[in-house]
Amino acid sequence: MIAQKTIDAIELNKILNSVSTYAVLSRTKEQINAYSPLISLDEIEILQSKTQEAYQLLYKHSVGRVYYFDNVDKELDRADKGGTLNNAELLKIASNLKGARIIKNAILSVNDENIVLLPEVARRIMVNADLEDEITTKIISEDEVSDNASKELYSIRKLIRNLNAKIRERLNSYIHGGLNKYLQDAVVTMRQDRFVIPVKSEYRSFVKGFIHDQSSSGATIFIEPEQVMELNNDLKRALLEEVNEIQRILSDLSRKVSLSADGIRYNAENVTEIDESFAKAQYAFANKCTRPLLNDHGYINIVKGRHPLIDKTKVVPVSITFGKGYNFLLITGPNTGGKTVTLKLVGLFTSMAMCGLFIPASEESSISIFNNIFCDVGDEQSIEQNLSTFSSHMKNLINIINNVDKKSLVLIDEIGAGTDPEEGSALALAIIKKLLGLNCFGIITTHYSRLKEFAMESGKIENASMEFDATSLKPLYKLNIGIPGSSNAIDIAKTLGLDQEVIEDSLNFLSNKKVSFELVLKKAEESRREADKLSLELEKIKSERETELNAIRDEREKIAKERERIHLTAKQETKRIVADKLAEAEEIVLELKKLLKITQTESKNLFKASELKNRLENSKYLSNDYIDTPIELKKPSASQLIIGNIVYVKSLGAKAKILSIKHSKNEAEVLIGSIRTVVKLNDLFNSEKDAEEVKVNVTKTQLNTEVSSQINVIGKDSIEALEEVKYFIDRSIMSGLTEIKIIHGVGEGILLKEIRNYLKKEPNVKEFRKGKYGEGENGVTIVTLK
Repeated sequence: MIAQKTIDAIELNKILNSVSTYAVLSRTKEQINAYSPLISLDEIEILQSKTQEAYQLLYKHSVGRVYYFDNVDKELDRADKGGTLNNAELLKIASNLKGARIIKNAILSVNDENIVLLPEVARRIMVNADLEDEITTKIISEDEVSDNASKELYSIRKLIRNLNAKIRERLNSYIHGGLNKYLQDAVVTMRQDRFVIPVKSEYRSFVKGFIHDQSSSGATIFIEPEQVMELNNDLKRALLEEVNEIQRILSDLSRKVSLSADGIRYNAENVTEIDESFAKAQYAFANKCTRPLLNDHGYINIVKGRHPLIDKTKVVPVSITFGKGYNFLLITGPNTGGKTVTLKLVGLFTSMAMCGLFIPASEESSISIFNNIFCDVGDEQSIEQNLSTFSSHMKNLINIINNVDKKSLVLIDEIGAGTDPEEGSALALAIIKKLLGLNCFGIITTHYSRLKEFAMESGKIENASMEFDATSLKPLYKLNIGIPGSSNAIDIAKTLGLDQEVIEDSLNFLSNKKVSFELVLKKAEESRREADKLSLELEKIKSERETELNAIRDEREKIAKERERIHLTAKQETKRIVADKLAEAEEIVLELKKLLKITQTESKNLFKASELKNRLENSKYLSNDYIDTPIELKKPSASQLIIGNIVYVKSLGAKAKILSIKHSKNEAEVLIGSIRTVVKLNDLFNSEKDAEEVKVNVTKTQLNTEVSSQINVIGKDSIEALEEVKYFIDRSIMSGLTEIKIIHGVGEGILLKEIRNYLKKEPNVKEFRKGKYGEGENGVTIVTLK
């Protein structure tokens, strides 16, 4: 267990208090403030996962916070002993049951495979909706029980209301009758829970009844008339019965609470656990914290860590790493440069992670779990023990050395300070060597040059320094690992206005070795800062070049999209022209129908005109490969002019399948869609584009890519719809489809009937049926083609 002294030194107690403000339940707040960091990696991972799940529930799935309820341990204990709970206490029990039920249902309603731990807690919650409803139904408020809490109570209160009415009615006869002249006031009042009337003292003998009270002046006597005495007695009995029945109801509810007491106590534990995880998640959200990567081998890597107790507008992120290659960091630099804050930040982040809290740092940050954290920070002079600062400091260091092991984190601020510098640095060096030999981990701050030199030679401790602006002599609160820092005390004193002669004397008093070492540090720092400046400039140039390249890529993409748009516009215009020509052909056919007298011999002319119109119409349904792409024609070889091959008929502008060849007549019978026709062999070509496709058979897969398997004719008249269905069937057969869908809707059933009558006669249709459930039912027809 980490000592409370360490928790106070790294200020974990302040963080826990801040986290507790996000908790809803008072017992959760107490539990969070009493936290002690765990030391088991597995247990800490579970806590971290619960915080992660709470974060997801709150901010991804919008689950509400825990419903507030009071601690009811005392009430449950009294119920267990057979005591009767009052209205307020029973309502607390109901509130407890309600809160547990609400959070359980809220968490279990989320379906997310990444959230498993908190649902497991929620499932442990007992829901007793019957008891909750019974209490809230029977107990209206802290002072009132519902009339309907029992049949007996309802009957008693009905009787009470009736008796009240009768008594008032009798008493009103006094007020409004002949005796009203004897009354002090024309009102009915109560004395000792009985109805009375105020009678003037001098007329007391005129009103027969029992005297209950008199006014302070004696002028008024409060008399219960004889006529209402029995009714008042009945009312008194009814009121006593009401009290007894209410007590019986409360006793019965208390007994039921006792039966569920263990479950209610267990609910409180589980809801507190959920509330605790929610409080951690809310703290993480408010402070932009992330879940750290955990390990148990001493590796610390804090990336852009922000101390949570420093003003968010002023805090400077710091990155710290140790535990790989070296166990300790030796941080040097000027006073007020941030050494102590950085040291405490490591201890704070470590302890926060060990409490299941996220840390305010980048996501890639890693935190190690330690069995103990030892801390010696600041002035801990003890007046009671008559210890000086140095004595207190040494006492802490002795305790650390005696108790530390390889699973410990050690944080020492200004090691060896408070005594003679020569002796202090020697003592500090010896202590550091001892700690390195114990293989523990940690951070030490110092001003001693001797320790900086040791860190440069040792493999287990690494120099680090808080960056300092040599020009303005102001700290920059940035940690540089691998470079020792200079205290800059003389430079700071000079800037603050110390006499130049004193400055020069102080420089003379420095040893040559000290001056030389400090000059090396300053030169190294200046070189590093210059390198950082150049690095930033290079990064800026790189960023600018990336921006320019991205702009070029965007421009290329825009050009490509514009080219595609122009191409699409051209294709659409081509289709429009074809559609216009088809409309013109339609007009021609209609005109032919008017002009021709359709006889047996002349019908061939009409058929020929319709065939030409159909060919034009078929071309409308050809894929983009047919009408949008220029076809390079090539005469087929003799081996390609065989039955079954696909050829291109130039005069008709369409592909066709060879059905038969008559070389003597230089003719071939071909199939275009469902139309058979005879063409000259000289009119047949292979397209250069389709040279590889033109084999003995064209596969159905190749053809299926050119046509949709369904057509929608809803809203069209019968003639127009049948024409489109006919050409759609021709096109589907040409494309090798075996099953198609015709969407015609139900409506009045006219279009449905016409289409199905046509399908019965269509020679290329094998069978058809109405759609099944999910296919469109009677609003579609599924057609199987031959």
